[in-house]
Amino acid sequence: MTKPETLLHERSARSALTKTGGFLKGFSHTLQPYIGCRFGCTYCYVSQSNVHRFYNGGLEWGNYVYPKVGIAEKLEQELERLHRRDALDSAAIFMSSSTDPYQSAERTYRLTRRCLSVFQEMPPGLLVVQTRAPLASRDFDIMAALGQRLLLNFTIETDREDVRRNLTPHCPSIQQRLNTVRQARKRGIATQVTVSPCLPYSSVEAFGKQLLEVCDRVVVDSYVSGDGGGGKRTARTEIPGLYARSGWEDWRSQEAALALYDWLCKRIGNRAAWSKEGFTRQARSVTGEVR
Repeated sequence: MTKPETLLHERSARSALTKTGGFLKGFSHTLQPYIGCRFGCTYCYVSQSNVHRFYNGGLEWGNYVYPKVGIAEKLEQELERLHRRDALDSAAIFMSSSTDPYQSAERTYRLTRRCLSVFQEMPPGLLVVQTRAPLASRDFDIMAALGQRLLLNFTIETDREDVRRNLTPHCPSIQQRLNTVRQARKRGIATQVTVSPCLPYSSVEAFGKQLLEVCDRVVVDSYVSGDGGGGKRTARTEIPGLYARSGWEDWRSQEAALALYDWLCKRIGNRAAWSKEGFTRQARSVTGEVR
């Protein structure tokens, strides 16, 4: 599928860290090196958010990207302030919640790598890097140096390429992602696969085995539990129509996601986790946030 030309427009970063809550309550901050996301996933909740409505310029989600130039310098200043307040070790930072830090613009702008270099000098209690892009492997040197202060969350929502092409046609292939997670694990990087949201897959056993071959921890999520609105945001996307036309089960059903979660729990115990609790588990251990 050919993707329309992307509006790529630099914006000066006014700040780096944003205090967080809601689904990511337990983290202290989020960090977004870019506004917008070239992957433009059909189900992405950001397409229904104020961020999209404010910045889209009349374009559809996925057709604009604004690199936040200077964000690494802002991050350095803000981490220094946290350090002076003795708050750096209790900071848990999620990069990123409304963009992918390793989308194609990162090849040119390298904002994510520059931020990682700042974190290497002033590591927080926890940094979670959330992505689906094999480009992340470029920065495995810095990630490995951060040790247990860093967790790489890699999104793999299905083991079916036909489903990926239908719902996320501009995203890297499943095999590319599995290979990247496998490489991260070999480098000693703490890695977790996020099946978020859980899309139609071949079978519980086949998908589950693929995941456990490349990582030790898995978070499973569904549209209803994970879109921040009990499924209301997803209902406003193309997802209901795409599911109906494809003959898949009701998109609101959590049965397949729960079946995968149950299968994983029986094999890896509490290294399998569900939705919000799973995303924030390590962060809460750093910040002391009580659910």
